Amino acid sequence: MFLTKKSAYGWVDNIKRISLIVCTSLLGFTGCKTLDTIAVGDVGGIPQVGPQTGPQRDSGLYSEPKKKHYPYLSEVYLDVVIPVFDPGLPLNEWGDIDYKSVEKQGIWPQLRRSEANRFAVETRRAVEKLNAFGAVSVVPSAFVSGDVYILGHIMESDSETIRLAVAIVDSQGKSWGKKEFTHQVAEGFFRDRANVDKDPYEPIFNRIADYIYQRLAHKSETEKKTIKTITDLRYAQLYSPEVFGQHIKVQKNWAGNTEYQLVSLPSENAAMVQRIKPLKVQDQLFIDRLQPHYEGFNARSDESYRTWQKETLPEVVSIKKNWGERNLRAGAGIALATLAVLLSKNSNSKAGDIGTTVGLLASGFFINSALNKNAELKIHKQSIDELGESLDIELSPQLMVHNDHTVELTGTANEQYQQWKNHLKAIYELEKTPNKQL
Repeated sequence: MFLTKKSAYGWVDNIKRISLIVCTSLLGFTGCKTLDTIAVGDVGGIPQVGPQTGPQRDSGLYSEPKKKHYPYLSEVYLDVVIPVFDPGLPLNEWGDIDYKSVEKQGIWPQLRRSEANRFAVETRRAVEKLNAFGAVSVVPSAFVSGDVYILGHIMESDSETIRLAVAIVDSQGKSWGKKEFTHQVAEGFFRDRANVDKDPYEPIFNRIADYIYQRLAHKSETEKKTIKTITDLRYAQLYSPEVFGQHIKVQKNWAGNTEYQLVSLPSENAAMVQRIKPLKVQDQLFIDRLQPHYEGFNARSDESYRTWQKETLPEVVSIKKNWGERNLRAGAGIALATLAVLLSKNSNSKAGDIGTTVGLLASGFFINSALNKNAELKIHKQSIDELGESLDIELSPQLMVHNDHTVELTGTANEQYQQWKNHLKAIYELEKTPNKQL
């Protein structure tokens, strides 16, 4: 049987009327308060229905970000060391700071040095939250014993944009990977009172930690055990290279970097091994005692640094926006000439970096101007200047005791660590030849 056009329209109208009657009947059974009994949300792809005590946090009515989970099913926990970040100050051909480039790029050296310490601490905090590593420590340099090294480099930081390069290397000298991370702070971040005590850069450190975890996930149990063994042997080799050097093969990889390959294992009961174990414990003890000092540095710089971020963020956003519009309008005029000069002075510049370079030149000028005009910022600028005089933080003198031997350590974090290493070396030599006096 075929439907005529008229009868087809009538059939459709009937379907609509039946559907309306069914829906009305269902509403009659559920009553008038349908919005109270049908929950908003989606669980496993199936709409959630039924009486609810109230809107749920996974219902889509809340904008809180979901936290990632990092399950770690292993018995091997690698120790992580995070040297103070490279502040990214431009250098000349002799390896000295190029202050002309510093001025052109609008870099505030003391701020960058302060950030080098702060960002290392923030990275440590983010990595610790993974619960996938052993000790996670900020250290003054990479010349510290550890299983995994997180090497950070500040490429850009102007209160709005932060760009960091991170390399992961293990004690074997093998690279786990290198990656750049960029985060842009929204202009309205500080308008939200919920962000009063939050770091606007926090997302970038969480992403770095996630990257480190993903690299760790690719390592087998055997690989992780080998890394820890190499760490111990390299440390022991500092005290007795003639004994422990035979267990490690040192070679250059294709990139010219030094790698350490495990050849054999020393006997666990060997006298040399037993003497070095407590020294390594004392070494780690000193590193542990450094952590509150780095946290204290962050605490002392918090107020000044956050004030700088809050006060300069609108300026940076406005300047970059204005420069971007100006570049678009300028066409082949003055802006292009300026860019040509910049490119001629920096052969490594890329076309995609031109806008950023010009923005930094302008933002550096106006930020410094704002710092000098704003009375409150002047005070905070002085604080940052003092804290950022050196990458190596100052420590109070401290007494360290080991096996009834006491030594007073003075100077910066790195200086005190070197003094402590020398003391442990002296103790080892004394135990080898008991007739000597320290």
